[in-house]
This record gives sequence, structure tokens and C-alpha cells, in this order.
Amino acid sequence: MLTHILPLLVFTTLAGTAAGAYAVNAVRLPQKGAQERAWLFPLVCLVLLGVGLLGTLAHLGQPLRFINGMANPASMISQESYWSIAFGVVLVVDLALCKVKGNAVMPLRWVGALVAIGLMVVTGMAYFMSLGLEAWRGAATVPLFVVGDFVLGAALCALFADEGNRRAILVANVVFAAVWTVVLVAFGLYLGTVALDATPQLVVAGILALAGAAVALAALAGKLAEMPTSIALIALALVGVVVARYAFFALGMGA
Repeated sequence: MLTHILPLLVFTTLAGTAAGAYAVNAVRLPQKGAQERAWLFPLVCLVLLGVGLLGTLAHLGQPLRFINGMANPASMISQESYWSIAFGVVLVVDLALCKVKGNAVMPLRWVGALVAIGLMVVTGMAYFMSLGLEAWRGAATVPLFVVGDFVLGAALCALFADEGNRRAILVANVVFAAVWTVVLVAFGLYLGTVALDATPQLVVAGILALAGAAVALAALAGKLAEMPTSIALIALALVGVVVARYAFFALGMGA
């Protein structure tokens, strides 16, 4: 069963991190001090998206199935493909412009943020609309993916934040961790209504979310240095989201 779940975890986690980070990053103004490495952020997002899409290919088994999956615009697999491709195009253009201009073009970042949010929502909807799978049909399913992606993205943005926006990014980490905890509780309560249970995994994910919020608060108070904070936020977010999503996929697939 792990072989079926792992590709889904790879895609939703890595592509979701890229999408969440791009959406979070787009709400701030570019800082002059970051011009010489402005290209690094879209490059990292592009790599994450690319590796995530490889996970999708592994899940489908062969490239031809991926192509066939795009043939039906009404299917959620096709929608995921379309939004992923659109997001990838934005990232490539952003990377090229950053290399040429030395800084981000914010209107492009704003457009990309909308595409990134669209990808996050469509990913959640793809599972919510899976008929016959009670574990995936709850109202918390879409937030489980969207908010989880924002948690991952905000943690990644902390690695790229400079003095001009670091405080705002840390606050975002606290806010998303709090909302993520509420989503985990909501998902757990829904599972109880359909005689399913993932309490241990959701408790672990919730504890890690609160730990991430505590790290961000400590950094805001000046008690943690920049690099240890960034590493801790990414690690806590990654493990917490993966644990929650593994439980989600395992319940749906009857593992």
C-alpha cells in the first residue's frame, strides 16, 4: 500500500510546498538586498514542482496515462494537470525574468499566486470528489490540502525572508499553524462520524504544528537565530503535513 501512497505524498507535498510558498511570497514587496539571488526562489519552487510531478507519473504508472488523463477537461486529474502546467510556465518565466532583471516582477508573482492557489484547491477537490470514499468526502478535505500547503509554503518562505519581510513571514507561520490545527481537529471529528479514526496521526501533526508556532514566536521574540529557525520550521511543517496526509490517503485506500 505504501507504494500507492508514496507518489501521492510526493506530489501533494512537494508541489503543494511550491504553490504555498509562491502564494505567500507574492503578498510582499521585493527587497533590494535580495536582488542578486532573486532567481533562487522561483528555481527552488520549479524544482519542487518538477519532482512532485514525477511522483504523479509514478502513481499513474506510465507517461501515456498522464497524457490520456489530460484528455478529459471535466476530470479532476485533468484539472490538476492543467493547473500544474500553468504554474510551471509562470515559474519558468519568473526564473528567466529574475535572471535578466535581477529582481522579481511583482505583477507576474501575483498572477502566479492565483494560479498556485488554484492548484492547491483543485488538488483538494480531486480527493473530495472521489465517489465512494467516505474518508475523503468531508468538508475538511479541501482545507486539509490548502492550509497544509500554506503551512509548508510559509515555512519555506522563512528561509528566503530578509530583514524587510522576515517578521511578517514569521507571523504568517504562526497564523497558518493555528488554522492548520483547527483543520486537523475538524478532519478528526468528521472521521468519527463515518466510523473511521486517525487520532494518533492527527495528534502528532497537531503537536508539530504547535511546535512550529512556538519556534516562530521564539524567533519573533529574538530568542532564535535566523537559520535554525528556518530549518526547524521546514522540518516541523514537512513532517506534520506528511503524517496527516499519510493518514488521509491510508484511510481512503483502506490501508
